[in-house]
Amino acid sequence: MKKKILYFFSDTGGGHRSAATALMRAVDHLSREKYQQEMIDVFAACSGFLNIFAKLYSPVIKYSPKLWGQLYYWLDDEKKLEQLEAISRPFILQELKRLILEKKPAMIISVHPLVNHLTTTALQELDLKIPFVLVITDPVTLHRAWVTPKVDLAVVATKEAKAAAVEYGMPEKKIKVIGMPIDPKFFLGDKAKAKAKERGKLNPKLFTILLMGGGEGAGGMAEIIKEFQKTGFDGQLIVIAGRNKRLEQKLQKEKGKFSFPMKVYGFTNQVYELMAESDLIITKAGPGTIAEAMAMNLPIIVTSWLPGQEEGNVKFVLQENVGRVSQEPKKVVSIIKEIRESGEFEEMKQNIRRISRPQASLEIAREISRYL
Repeated sequence: MKKKILYFFSDTGGGHRSAATALMRAVDHLSREKYQQEMIDVFAACSGFLNIFAKLYSPVIKYSPKLWGQLYYWLDDEKKLEQLEAISRPFILQELKRLILEKKPAMIISVHPLVNHLTTTALQELDLKIPFVLVITDPVTLHRAWVTPKVDLAVVATKEAKAAAVEYGMPEKKIKVIGMPIDPKFFLGDKAKAKAKERGKLNPKLFTILLMGGGEGAGGMAEIIKEFQKTGFDGQLIVIAGRNKRLEQKLQKEKGKFSFPMKVYGFTNQVYELMAESDLIITKAGPGTIAEAMAMNLPIIVTSWLPGQEEGNVKFVLQENVGRVSQEPKKVVSIIKEIRESGEFEEMKQNIRRISRPQASLEIAREISRYL
């Protein structure tokens, strides 16, 4: 019988699910499917009541991101988190313990900050010595909720995240700096760009920009496209509108009116292929997207970010000079013109090669295997 690995997450944004999926694929790749792996949305599986609050995440960040930022910082406090856990425990702990006993995992991996303290409590009360590993998906700005000193290992993406984890009480010997887990397929060299463009029925000679705004299609995408038209853009665009159906339909109708070639997609699982076809990306500051873009050696223009958890990602892009930041559509277009003409574009690509960790998921998978 195969040993079982459980991945604990919550569907509060797509990043946690993507991280778990990337790890599962990496583990399968290295072990040749030696293990049974399962993802579990902890709040959905163990507490209908708490899952109501988990489901509020998407509408809150969409309609009131400032409120989310305030809540993020308000909860970044040890005493408040202890109170939150004490309040949550009666609604979830017994079901979580039942789930662990039922699934009989050989190992548990968490990719979400709000399930960690509860899981260590459940394991302690069950008197089970199951290895418990955190894979922290906030690459720079680390929320205190992640830190649970009783885990066996905490994987972080950067030395800044490690320093924050130590400051919040994680024993340094339990922390490894490996990188952000992204799907193992995101390893593509520049030499393959022209072929990728041809496969995608694009002109291989044209500079290609990928424009996306996360799953919700945020970040003034329509305005940015209008600015490209005004300035006589000499390249081609790939646009991912995400779940923004209205934007997708509008662009599909109007794309023939633009002076440059443009391909339009809605919510898609082809992000890897579309990044492979591109030379630069305009996007929101999601940690997974930034890591994937760097794995594909794409300089990054950040146009939006969530207050709190994504602010550190914006600083990272600027400090490491792997991209630029602007929320003004007109400025976004002028920045791209400037970096292409000044030689800064190639400098950014060199910086990306220096700091990118495209095979982090495989390295994390190797760490996981040591506990099995």
